[in-house]
Amino acid sequence: MAEFAAGPLDLFCVGLSYHTSPIEVRDAVVLNDEEVARAMEALRVRGGAAEAMILSTCNRTEFYARGARIPDPAGFIAALLREIKGVDLQLQAGKHLYTLREEESIQHLFRVACGLDSMVLGEPQILGQVKDASELSTRLGGAGPVTERLLDTVLRCAKRARSETGIGRGPVSSAYAGVSLAAKVLGNLGEKRALLVGAGEMSALAWTHLKDAGVTQFMVANRNRERGEAFGEKYCSRAVSLEALPVVLPGADLVVSATRAPGAVITESMVRTAMKIRRNRPLFCLDLAVPRDIEPQVARLENVFLHDLDALGQIVAQSLSQRRAEIPRVETIIAEELGRFLKWHRSLAVKPTVTAFRHHFEKIAAEELERHRGRFRPEDVAVAESLAHGIVQKLLHRPTTRLRNAEEDGLEGAARLETVRDLFGIESEGGNAGEAGEHSGQGGSDADRNAR
Repeated sequence: MAEFAAGPLDLFCVGLSYHTSPIEVRDAVVLNDEEVARAMEALRVRGGAAEAMILSTCNRTEFYARGARIPDPAGFIAALLREIKGVDLQLQAGKHLYTLREEESIQHLFRVACGLDSMVLGEPQILGQVKDASELSTRLGGAGPVTERLLDTVLRCAKRARSETGIGRGPVSSAYAGVSLAAKVLGNLGEKRALLVGAGEMSALAWTHLKDAGVTQFMVANRNRERGEAFGEKYCSRAVSLEALPVVLPGADLVVSATRAPGAVITESMVRTAMKIRRNRPLFCLDLAVPRDIEPQVARLENVFLHDLDALGQIVAQSLSQRRAEIPRVETIIAEELGRFLKWHRSLAVKPTVTAFRHHFEKIAAEELERHRGRFRPEDVAVAESLAHGIVQKLLHRPTTRLRNAEEDGLEGAARLETVRDLFGIESEGGNAGEAGEHSGQGGSDADRNAR
């Protein structure tokens, strides 16, 4: 019966995320590749983990381990973070760190990869981050048959969620919504020039979305010249002073303004003059500042398209509402893929009995053939072997199928396995069951290929 239960997954996840920790704590525990390698070694050497993976992003740092001998996983991880990052969570482990075990930890990973646990619902970056974490685990020797199969399934699930549902459709940030609008108004952004006013986080986010949309020519105007130049160097932008706005504005097709100025930095008269120099070519303006950076009267000018946070917020709210409506469909996909993985894992326990059962009869057939080999002419031996093999295969086909389905038949299936082992004395067959068990560890790849 114990074999039928497949044993526990023996997997835990200990982590912290934006749900449990402020940004200061999350930033302090982000792990680079070298630090991940140190943590992975500690999990395997000190914690006894057979397999491990670490996912570390700006919004979460999570440790997944299978087969570890750690009585207090949260305490172990808190001590590890203090050792590697110098962050003491020991007394607050229960506050910042959460511990998930067995199926709960697996379901959590599915939800993370699909974007259901993200700060921005359905955001696409997390899928790439999970994939990178998986590949790093493999390079560091932390991967194994169970986690490899799990991560393959998780990544397939996340891709299905994005292709079969609308969980990733529509803009869910003001910057992204603005860039999407710009593409609709101006068409192909590949040959357009962008002017970023301000060198803060919002401008960096806008730069990323514009770059993804094909923009290659950037300028950044900032009151603090040194900060503007540092931004320009990091984001491949030409840096100018804020006072130079009237000079550089006519050369921009798209303006994103996100400063902390107390009043407008781009005036209606400044834009009117720029439009004359531009010969009235369209100018798209995004005002992402509070208070507003661009005078509202700018919107009255011909061929000038101005959108502020209020207008963009309505688009974002609509997109988020549409994404929330897709959550049940994503949960259904997760349930399907989770069930598929758990079925595969349970099959690992059935496989040793099936292997030992078939080996029992194949061994008897081989022994009988060997005992009577002298009665056959040499040219008939191959025929006799083929005949014996065929008879064994036909006799075992239905029983083998029923045994392989035992995992789905509850207690009845468990009883069936127990009866087979008892009837044929499989456990006492010179260690055959143990031999089958050894092969079952390697057989994970066979089961993997069959499931696919």
